[in-house]
Amino acid sequence: MLHISPKTCKMNAYERERTKDMENLVLTINIILPIFLVMVIGYICKRVGLVSADTISGMNKLVFRLFLPASLCQSVMKADPESMTNPSVLAFGFIGTFAIFLVSMLIIPRIERENSRRGVMIQGIFRSNYAIFGVPLAEALFPAGDGGVAAMMVIATVPLFNVLGVISLEVFRGGHPDLKKILRGIVRNPLIWGCLIGFLLMQMRVTLPQFAASTLSKLAAIASPLALFTLGGSINLQAFRHNARSLAVSVSAKLLVAPLAMLSVAYLCGYRGAEFAVLMIVYGAPCAVNSYTMAAQMDGDAELAAQQVMLSTVLCTATMFAMIFLFKTMGVF
Repeated sequence: MLHISPKTCKMNAYERERTKDMENLVLTINIILPIFLVMVIGYICKRVGLVSADTISGMNKLVFRLFLPASLCQSVMKADPESMTNPSVLAFGFIGTFAIFLVSMLIIPRIERENSRRGVMIQGIFRSNYAIFGVPLAEALFPAGDGGVAAMMVIATVPLFNVLGVISLEVFRGGHPDLKKILRGIVRNPLIWGCLIGFLLMQMRVTLPQFAASTLSKLAAIASPLALFTLGGSINLQAFRHNARSLAVSVSAKLLVAPLAMLSVAYLCGYRGAEFAVLMIVYGAPCAVNSYTMAAQMDGDAELAAQQVMLSTVLCTATMFAMIFLFKTMGVF
């Protein structure tokens, strides 16, 4: 009869945990590193003269007005409300995002004097790269299922990100809040229209003809890589020193303070498993690529916005791995 000692069992369990930790690290890196590398390629192409500043500006307009709306429309349209087991997690994601926005609107103007930077910093804190970064990570963490929570969270957060993004930039655009101008900015924002059309198609259960679905899919596929490429081409590394203080505030709030606060509340509220993991990604993902695109189109400090996205994407490799390791060790998911 084969005898296995308790010590051997413990060692096997330990080895399995270490293997899982490595798998989680590789998983996170495989999602974040391509995002970072596409930005680096955009930066290099701009530096060696393959693309000009005017070309970057033109591509940025295309991303904002066509490709990102198509991507958001497709993401929202594909969500399946019937796959949700606990809809309250969507309300938590919505309310938590709004709470972070309100706190940022109160604190950032006391820290930053320049209006063009205030809206950008606020947007960098509450707005996460969930559509591009979050859904793939959630599906990779739960390959056997539970993808409905991740998909439905797009509906709860992405339209809100865009509405609050317009508000944060418009409020500080001219120095004095203009309600009509803010509402006009919301109504005219292509990203919000993308979310709205996707939501209507999803609610009406419309099945697009094959040619239309294929066209939408191809346009959506361009959004993320082109947005990252133009972002990289807009980065000025020499300006990092000038923006060091603002970056320290916004990125630390985005990756550390906000996730710590919101996930503590989520844990106390009893969220576990895929629901907790999705909330972790909503609050812990890096700054949204869209935040740079929107800042560049709405007179915000696009340079600061680009640096927020780049720096938070790099540092997120460490913070997201730490959170995945911690919460898996605690058995939260």
